[in-house]
Order: sequence, then structure tokens, then C-alpha cells
Amino acid sequence: MIKVSVIVPVYHGRKYIESVIRQVDACQAHAAGRAKIELLLVNDAPDEPLPECQAREVDIIVLQTSENRGIHGARAEGIRRCSGDYILLLDQDDRILPEYVHSQLTAIRGYDAAVCMALHEGKPLYNRTLPFEAAASREYMLRKGNAIISPGQVLLRKDAVAAFWMEHRMQLNGADDWLLWLCMLQEGRSFSLNKNILFEHVVERDNTSMRQLQMQRSEWEVYRMIQKSGMFSDADVAALQKTIENLMEMRIELLGKFQRICAVYDAWISLKNRNLSIAKYLKEKGYHTVAVYGVTQLGKRLLEELMQEGMDVSYFIDRNAGFLDGPVKVCAPEERLPAVDAVVISLVQQEETIREMLHTKLTVPIFTVSELVGQAESIGGAK
Repeated sequence: MIKVSVIVPVYHGRKYIESVIRQVDACQAHAAGRAKIELLLVNDAPDEPLPECQAREVDIIVLQTSENRGIHGARAEGIRRCSGDYILLLDQDDRILPEYVHSQLTAIRGYDAAVCMALHEGKPLYNRTLPFEAAASREYMLRKGNAIISPGQVLLRKDAVAAFWMEHRMQLNGADDWLLWLCMLQEGRSFSLNKNILFEHVVERDNTSMRQLQMQRSEWEVYRMIQKSGMFSDADVAALQKTIENLMEMRIELLGKFQRICAVYDAWISLKNRNLSIAKYLKEKGYHTVAVYGVTQLGKRLLEELMQEGMDVSYFIDRNAGFLDGPVKVCAPEERLPAVDAVVISLVQQEETIREMLHTKLTVPIFTVSELVGQAESIGGAK
């Protein structure tokens, strides 16, 4: 029978242990007769020993620690101590479906690793911007970045884990999995793509800005380690440097985007506090059926408000329509768009470009959320 080791570094994460055990138990029940799963909980917080744990279906090994190794060190220690032929490196707060192990074992066949599709913040991770076919591409990893959002997407053959990664521990948390994929791909290891969505990456909301800074520093540590490894050509090292510089620029742009979103939310909440709303403004102006451009967080909140106040949101418009599901239909911009009274753009970037494109498809008023908040405030002031 195939032996699979699920390795979970735990850092002040006692609250996650019950969920992890429940998920791995469900995988064992689903893979019964084909695989035997062991769960290794690697404690990376020496000041908080983990309790002994039991499960119905799987064997649990709790590895206590006398030092904080960081997530790379904890993962590597789990690999050294596990007995599985295959390994899954799972974060303490991530989620896997019961069919994960069975499906990934089917997908891996003669490959060294199997990468499954994933959800990120409730939406499919891969789309037109990030095609799944690029997930384990050496060129993409070097020239674009890490297309695998978490090692929890990947079932690995234990003997395929790169020796360099095992022997050289990163000091900064965040990008050790990128280093692992780069080393494995450089060694010619093969990755199978499993098109089943089996994994969900959960984003913690605390210390987001600090985590971004930490990730950036961790990526530069990957660069230095690749540079010193002697495994890669000068051209590959230069490409990696350019990639990390590009990722830095993207984060700066993203920060500006988040600042604009926060400003919209602030004005929107102020509006609600005065018993005003976008929905009331639209209805007062005679707009009863609308479409929303962008399945974004702003777009989803707008959908909730409009539907709660009895408006008809006919559909979303999104260029990743083929990858999205929701409470209303999602149309691609290039499709024939059904008639509505107005369209609301929920994005805070390239709004004018989007507006111009929509005007070639629909002859109706097109607003941004920010514009509607401002106009609804002026109506409230007039009263």
C-alpha cells in the first residue's frame, strides 16, 4: 500500500490542529485501500509545546522542537522524519478536500510531483492572466514568479525533493517553496497537472503589509541562494533578478490600488451611516436593472446591497468569466451583453478604458462605484 506523509509546520497554531486532523482523516477515509496516511505536526514554537493528538483514521506524529527553525526548516525536518513514499507540505491554515490524496495519486503516475488546481479567496486561482499550464513551467517560474500559491497544491515523491533545498535552510519565511520548485525544475524533475480543484488557500487578514514586505525579502533570499548554488546559468540568474524587481513594482501598484479601495469603502460606509445608499440613488434616478463590471470584493458587496434593496442585478461582466461562478450570471466583455438600465464598474484601475470599451457594447449610463457614492452623497446633502 502507498504511504503518504502530510507534513504541517505549526507555529502558535493550536487552534488549527483539530481542523487539520479532520481534513487528513477525511482524505484517509476517501483513499482507504489505496493509501495509508501519516500526519506529522512539526512544532516550530518551542515556547508552546503541542499536545499529543489522536485521529480516527491516520497515525499522528508530533515533533516537538527546541528551536524555531522557520517554515523551511520545519518542513525539511518533517521530511527527514517521515516514512512516506509521497509527501504533502500543508500549511496549518490551508484546506484540502477529502478526495485530495486519491486524486493526486492518480494524477502523479510516473511524474515526480502533481499540482492540483486551487481556490484563492474563494475564487479559482488560475484564469486567463495566470493559466494553469504555466503552474509548473521552468520559464514561468524564472521569468514571472511562483505560479503555485502554496506547496499544499503539490503531492511530491519524497525522493524527488531537491537535495540543495534540504541542505540549505532559508532564514526568511515566505518563498522557500519557490526555491524548491526552481531547484526541482532545474534538476529536470517532472510535474503533472491535475485539473481538479482540491485545495483552498486561506489568506490571514492580519499584518498584510508586513507579510508583503517579508515576502519581498524572502524572494531576495531565494535569489541569493540561487546565485550561489552554481546550478543555474548567468542568464537564468539575471532573469530571476528581473522577475523579483518586477514583483516589487507590482506590489507598489497593488498598494496604490488598496488605498483607493479603502477610500471608496470609507465613503460608502459614511453614506450608509446617513441612511443613504447606492441602490437608493439608482432607483431614484430610474435605473432598476444593472450589470456590474468586475467580480471583485467591491463588486460582490455592491451586488449584496443592490439585491437587498430589491434591485435587479442582471449579470456580472468579467474577462475571466469562464473561470467564475456566482449568484448571478457572469459574461465576458466580448460576448453580446443583455440590455440593462446602467452598468457599474467595481474596479479602481483603468476605469476610463473599461468605460470606453463598454460604450461600444451598450448605450446606457456607465458609472464607477466611487462616482455613485459621491452622487448619492450630493442627493443626501440636497435633502
